[in-house]
Amino acid sequence: MRAHSSLSLPQFIVDIAFFSGGEQYAAETYAVPASTWFAAEQQALQMSVNSVYDDARIPDLSRTATVRTA
Repeated sequence: MRAHSSLSLPQFIVDIAFFSGGEQYAAETYAVPASTWFAAEQQALQMSVNSVYDDARIPDLSRTATVRTA
């Protein structure tokens, strides 16, 4: 029988900013456990697709992600 160890992933805070035509109109913050900052960024961007601020009616919709360690 092997001993079971559970390694916890580092926690990252990812700020997602939503833009319309280059003007920021909203922001959300996600706490994401991930192995790297890049993985955290990708997960948060994917999560932001379900945001109330992600609306196809918004012209020229774009977003940015800023990652920091928790």
